[in-house]
Amino acid sequence: MEGTFILSDYKEDIKEITNQIGISENQVISFPSFDNESGWHNWTTQLFKDNDIKKLVVPISIPTDSPINSQGLMIALHIRLNYELSIEKRLIPIIFLSDFSLDVILRKNNFDVDNNSQNLLFTKGVFLSSFDKDEILNTITKSGPCYSEDYRKLVLNKLRVLQKASTGKHSIANAWGCLKLALVTGLRNEIFKLDAVSDMLKTLYAKYLICYNEVYSEEKRIDLQPLKCLGKKILFIDDQADEGWSELMTNIFKSAGNNFVSVDSSKYKNKETKQFHDFDGFYNESRSHICKDWDLIIIDLRLNPEKEDIDNEMITPTDFSGYKLIDEFLNENSGYQIIVSTASNKIWNINAALDRGASSYYVKESPEFNYTINDTNKHYENFKTDVQKCFDKCYLRDIYKETKQLIQKLNVNSSTSFINEIINQLMLAYSLLKSANSKEQFAYAYVSLYLVIEIINNDCIIKGSNDKWEINGNGCLLDWKWDANSNSYTNSGAEVIGNKPPEWQKFAGLYYQKWNLSDHNFIKQLYFLIIKRNGFVHNDKSILDKEDNSGNYLNHDVFKPDGYIKLFRHIKKIISYL
Repeated sequence: MEGTFILSDYKEDIKEITNQIGISENQVISFPSFDNESGWHNWTTQLFKDNDIKKLVVPISIPTDSPINSQGLMIALHIRLNYELSIEKRLIPIIFLSDFSLDVILRKNNFDVDNNSQNLLFTKGVFLSSFDKDEILNTITKSGPCYSEDYRKLVLNKLRVLQKASTGKHSIANAWGCLKLALVTGLRNEIFKLDAVSDMLKTLYAKYLICYNEVYSEEKRIDLQPLKCLGKKILFIDDQADEGWSELMTNIFKSAGNNFVSVDSSKYKNKETKQFHDFDGFYNESRSHICKDWDLIIIDLRLNPEKEDIDNEMITPTDFSGYKLIDEFLNENSGYQIIVSTASNKIWNINAALDRGASSYYVKESPEFNYTINDTNKHYENFKTDVQKCFDKCYLRDIYKETKQLIQKLNVNSSTSFINEIINQLMLAYSLLKSANSKEQFAYAYVSLYLVIEIINNDCIIKGSNDKWEINGNGCLLDWKWDANSNSYTNSGAEVIGNKPPEWQKFAGLYYQKWNLSDHNFIKQLYFLIIKRNGFVHNDKSILDKEDNSGNYLNHDVFKPDGYIKLFRHIKKIISYL
């Protein structure tokens, strides 16, 4: 009987049968007892690691001297669905023992309506014998395994394992999403150390889904191109952060170190039910991070699942607490880079968040829309790409904040049409910058921002009736020019007459004559910034393609955020002079 083991409760009848059929003591498995499905899963996993089991004899009723029950069937079901075992070990022949006929077993037993373990009796690789010695020996001899190619058709398709009413579908979906992402990021072991995830994945229902969809893999994947987020500040807000997602994201953004912040949802939940007892506290703590300098914010769309069932058609996307939080963050600073995460693939929910200003989205996988592991990996790579795009655009946060501060200062000083025109132009330029993705779009944003200089020049400098250009209240505009010998801007006292002078010269007049300032380098740099604009507007390659001594283009930053930022720094100073 080498390789044949028997599960025993060590009652007299089973001890006698064990001796009669010649199973040695070291092949007798003591029947344990566990309070949860996770315990049974772990036990069966260890059982097959410790023993080379080829065939297994299991009494259907355990204890064997108690009225008919299906404890043995439940244990066998855990073996058949144990994804941590190799397919060969899962499918060893199982010989059930009972002195009742199959018909009586089915009629007299009070089977679990969720696990329906009785269905196992009709699957390949399962055999039924009475407690008669000869019948047992004969059945063991004739029994053979189910082969891996028949696992789905002759085993899984015949089972009917349902989700228990006491286990919320969102909990299963959450654990599933964590597992799939963990598998492609090489974080499987870290996730299985978390009871909140591990216990859920070891329920019979989750195990059935994992086996049926061939999700689990022992392959250890390594992320060869992890996210580079050193120095980046990242905020993670998810009601299920304490149920695996915080652990996952902390590892994914590992290089951010302490700059990765996850709002601890567990402080506001019942430890047993995992439901909120203080959602307002959780929401308010999340809100407390508004105004901080985040380079990336990840927010789950549905933060209060007990009240925001994703399948409730009465809830509009804008009613989700995650959407409201996104709205609050963006109301404070529209430059925040936000990725919305969701367990729903309903496009209208995602589009609502994107329309509000979220940068992109990540759909957590669930059994409802399972993907192959290769597809999951593609989704993760897309997520990393989106994260990098957010990092690349995090400059918008500071530009918006500084633009807002400029506008506040302008409003304090005056509310004239001149000031309003500057404000409107600043906001238009920022809007173009925020939506820019191509070289030309960045250049258009640059040109729009440059127009602030023209608005100021046009308000302060006019052409008089004598054909002279005059600075309001400060006499005539003088003919300012760059003097290479003195490395400064000078004038001979000559006044500008006739044709409209270039914008840089008009501004030089304001700078030196009206405001009595003297930083010649500031005007020189502004001159180059204006020339850069002219190069784009007039498609002047001699300007655009001008190179320095190292062969680097001097003016191509007009096609990048850097160009806008340089011009913006100058305009900030200019506005401070008003």
